[in-house]
Amino acid sequence: MSYRIMVAIVLCCHYMSAFSALGMPLFLPIMLQELDAPLQSSWVGLLFILPTLMTAIAARFWGHFADTYGRKTSLLRAELGLAVGFLICGFSQSLWQLIIGLSIQGLFGGTMAASNAYLATSITDKNALKQVLNFTQFSARLALITAPIGLGFLVYHYEVLSLYRVLAILPLLAFLLSCWLKKDVVSVVALSDVNAVELSKTSLTTHSYSSTNNKAALSKNRQKNLYHSQIKGAALYSNPYLFLSLLQFFLAFCMVATFPYFLPFAKTFGLSISQIGQLYAMPHVIYLICQLLCGRLSIRIPTSSLTLGFAVLAVAALLHLSDYLALIWLARMLFGVGMFMCYRSLHTQMASTNQSKHSGKIFSRYDALSKWGGVLAGLSVTLFVPMFGLLFPFVISALMAVIAMITIRMHQHYLTNLENHNQPKKDSYYETE
Repeated sequence: MSYRIMVAIVLCCHYMSAFSALGMPLFLPIMLQELDAPLQSSWVGLLFILPTLMTAIAARFWGHFADTYGRKTSLLRAELGLAVGFLICGFSQSLWQLIIGLSIQGLFGGTMAASNAYLATSITDKNALKQVLNFTQFSARLALITAPIGLGFLVYHYEVLSLYRVLAILPLLAFLLSCWLKKDVVSVVALSDVNAVELSKTSLTTHSYSSTNNKAALSKNRQKNLYHSQIKGAALYSNPYLFLSLLQFFLAFCMVATFPYFLPFAKTFGLSISQIGQLYAMPHVIYLICQLLCGRLSIRIPTSSLTLGFAVLAVAALLHLSDYLALIWLARMLFGVGMFMCYRSLHTQMASTNQSKHSGKIFSRYDALSKWGGVLAGLSVTLFVPMFGLLFPFVISALMAVIAMITIRMHQHYLTNLENHNQPKKDSYYETE
């Protein structure tokens, strides 16, 4: 199977799974009506985050599963898990059956992490992997635009719960398509001292603060001790995977915090449902446009754009506090630009630090922290919007973006100090450990 066909199959399967998983939560209030369940906002909010919460809880296990039994096997598991969860939801006769279906969807789903892990194992070229990771995010954003439109049309003609039965066909089709993918080679190898040295090298090289000659001169015992101190969390910033996953947490929080109460917020401007839908989708549309233009024009986004991306997100979130509709439209467009810059930079760094034999664990943790960010964002706005009003989600989104910028600055400061300690004396840094 050629490289292009393999990538096309994975992206197509991811889009089909994302279309169902991302589109249906918007219609949870209607599902509750069909089940004669209570329509309190707390129920809607809890059901909205339930699959995300379950995915975050199960991510660590599935990451180990992927590295042990194969990333293709894990991808097939995720697609089949979504299908089973959809079918249970589709045949639900009570609220608790719906809760079980959504829980299974979250526990056995996770197609984003499974797809990225498979791609990271199959693609060895870092530039190619970076582009593919961008396009997996592209397919998710495309689903966020097309799913509400398509499903919104079907809701007028069919019961929402019955749509779950139909939508179960999509992950089943993805499952059948994924069966054609080449099986990845599982290599269960314990981390050796050599691998530990490579990880510490990668951590510094990614951010252009490395000193290769100094590292080569270190003794093997000291390299091993440094690695173990990094893994145990003695220095958070020395572990590149954990640091990038933390930034993914901040990014997910910034975005998800603005989702649940956007409809009532936009209604204060006297907009129609159609106009609110356009306003809601604008960041995702801008993301797709930026992604296409960047690939078409071969524009290279520097790694430092991550800080700038969070700065744009902060400004965009604060612009939502304006009373002028024109500024709200500008804020939505800037939000899309900020999303694009952050994701582009994160994917570049993830591709640069990728270790294919541990891709299941790496991308599961990366996706898990994203899910935890979404869960905590949803809980935060659910608890505090009744107290502080509809502008609170945008304030906390901007605050989280600022915290992310501070975290990046602290990381750069840490690497600079490490470099300075290594340059004058090769042993000075390790004597202080």
